[in-house]
Amino acid sequence: MTHSEACQLFIEQEIKEGLAQGKTPYSIGKELTAMVEKMFEVTIPADTLRKRAGRIGTNVHTPATPLTPSEIPEKPVNQQVRNEAGAFVEGTAPGPGRPPKYQYPQEPWSCAMSMAGLAIGHLGRIPDDDPKRHEAFQKVIAWINDHS
Repeated sequence: MTHSEACQLFIEQEIKEGLAQGKTPYSIGKELTAMVEKMFEVTIPADTLRKRAGRIGTNVHTPATPLTPSEIPEKPVNQQVRNEAGAFVEGTAPGPGRPPKYQYPQEPWSCAMSMAGLAIGHLGRIPDDDPKRHEAFQKVIAWINDHS
């Protein structure tokens, strides 16, 4: 073990022992500075040792007190109820976590209106002076009659 490792080990042991005795990090740092200087012939600022004692003191593990079964709070059980469409019924919680961002649609989804809007938008782009404009509209009307 090197000289510096021995010094570090000594400091750590003295800090733990001082904390166990109830000493403050300030007093531990002040005492350790003098001890380390005598034993290892090294000057370490008291503030450095005080900070280290404070860090070690905050990492001390305190065991949790066990609860008796009567003291353990019971978790409420959430009922998950879904309707025919598969969506959760209003007022029932789906479980832990954040609520879903989107709700399931109640009616079947249809793209008919968006497609009709696209078709009208494209037909509206035909210039008024196009010689085939009237023929194109007649073709669309015939398609509508065949498919309705």
